[in-house]
Amino acid sequence: MVATACGASEPAGIDVEAVEHAVPLALLPSHPELVGDVACPLLASPGLGPVPCTATISGLSVPLIVSRPDTDGRVHVESPVELVMAGEVASEAEERLDSDLGVDNAVVCEPALRVSRAGQEFACTATEPNGRTHSLTAVLVDAAGSFRLNPG
Repeated sequence: MVATACGASEPAGIDVEAVEHAVPLALLPSHPELVGDVACPLLASPGLGPVPCTATISGLSVPLIVSRPDTDGRVHVESPVELVMAGEVASEAEERLDSDLGVDNAVVCEPALRVSRAGQEFACTATEPNGRTHSLTAVLVDAAGSFRLNPG
């Protein structure tokens, strides 16, 4: 939930710009900086229900549903889009490498998250116990977040 400022100059007392600025923190509290270009063109229109909005996450446009501010000035944000966190990819990649190679690896991947769509990539680095590193690319193969590892 996000508190928003209300401006008297906006229809129905809704400060559309404040709501749009609040959406990233409401949608991704741990990484609001990854949400950009929020647009809620129907928020200022009459009515009480939620409105469709869009935002850019990791370079992709995703649909959002944003509620109008309630009596406390709070909005709720939902998206049908699934996100894949880099930490989850790194953990699973580490398990795969450890099992396949018989060596304990430490894996880190970036960016912090991707929209779960085929073709999205994470740049990963696997580090062996002796300090030797290997670059890998984790490529999402479906909307469920499954991925393949490619040499990087």
